Amino acid sequence: MKDFTVILKSLWHSKTSPLLLVLQIAVTFTIFVNAVYMVMQKHEKVTAPSGVNEKQVFSLFINLQETGEARVAEFEQAIRDIKGLDSVDNAIPVTSVPLSGYGRSVDIGYGPADEDKLTSSGYYGSNYDSLDTLDLQLVAGQWFERSDVSHSFFGARSGGKVVISRALAQTLHPDNWRDVLGKTLYVHNEPQQVIGVVDDLKAVWSFWRLFEHAVLSPTFEVRDKVGIMVKAKPAALDQAMLDVKGLLLMTPGRQIDKLKPFSQIREESYRTDVAELQTLQLVLVGLLLLTMLAIFGQARFAILKRRKQIGTRRALGANQFQVLRYYMLENFIVTLIGVVIGILCAVLVNTQLVSYFGLAPVPADYLTTGAVIILFAGQCAVFQPAWQAARVSPALATRSV
Repeated sequence: MKDFTVILKSLWHSKTSPLLLVLQIAVTFTIFVNAVYMVMQKHEKVTAPSGVNEKQVFSLFINLQETGEARVAEFEQAIRDIKGLDSVDNAIPVTSVPLSGYGRSVDIGYGPADEDKLTSSGYYGSNYDSLDTLDLQLVAGQWFERSDVSHSFFGARSGGKVVISRALAQTLHPDNWRDVLGKTLYVHNEPQQVIGVVDDLKAVWSFWRLFEHAVLSPTFEVRDKVGIMVKAKPAALDQAMLDVKGLLLMTPGRQIDKLKPFSQIREESYRTDVAELQTLQLVLVGLLLLTMLAIFGQARFAILKRRKQIGTRRALGANQFQVLRYYMLENFIVTLIGVVIGILCAVLVNTQLVSYFGLAPVPADYLTTGAVIILFAGQCAVFQPAWQAARVSPALATRSV
């Protein structure tokens, strides 16, 4: 307690250096806490499950050469041929491929008019086998019947059935997402009955704010160029890709595009996010190091100025531990003041970010954890100068007067 009073008087006497350090710590804390929260959100995004069996699934696009109903038969035969391969477990036609950037979105609402629109969603048209091929997890309701499957040349037929992602159900019914079951949704202005909810399925654009909204329809579209997703048998992904490619190229005029394992699609989709995450992490480390250097420099400068005082105190009986404790406590007080000011600034800055950019507010535990990290970093930075001060010889300090 005696040291505490002396330290406060000393800091008040030489206000400039401590004040500058307090301001730097406050600014560092404000930036640090908000940046850490952004890093954690970005990390959660790039590591979140896609809802798809990423180890066994791959996708590709092929051209169809027939016209009209003959094109439908050509597409269905291609799917059957792929499913017949020894290395393949299942295969489905798709209108969109998750995370690939290839696909489309649809408006969602409880009526056909523009004012009835509630949100938007990624759209997937496929067939009965999409549950097994993608390894989706049905968490409510039921899956399609085989008799529900149909084809079209664009979009789902009116009066059909759909299964939606849980994130979309929660958006439509925040209080109880299961209430969406049995309701008639207008998907791209066409009425569709919601019969089931899958746990997780992402849209095709990782940067989209409605990335977790998805609608699945048992309607596959037949065009000049069509998409296929294939589930390989366990540990046979590479072989299945080779087998499918060889099979399809046996057809004269067949073209194959974007043949990729889903793991590669995911990596390419999140490449920018991963780069941003790594950059933010480096900025955080650099920010902490700069702050520690500032604390180290200020402490070392203060100790060099007070060598005579340290020597005198040692001559009067102060031991090394007491001197070390004094400078560690002094730094703790300065850092704590900076952290308290930083907490206030961080809250104000985050409030503005939430207001203007719609970001989520920083949880209180981030402020607490950030305060502990900054205080610990400050103690680490000041330890070496404080230890040097503790080792000052009383005789050497006296001779240096």
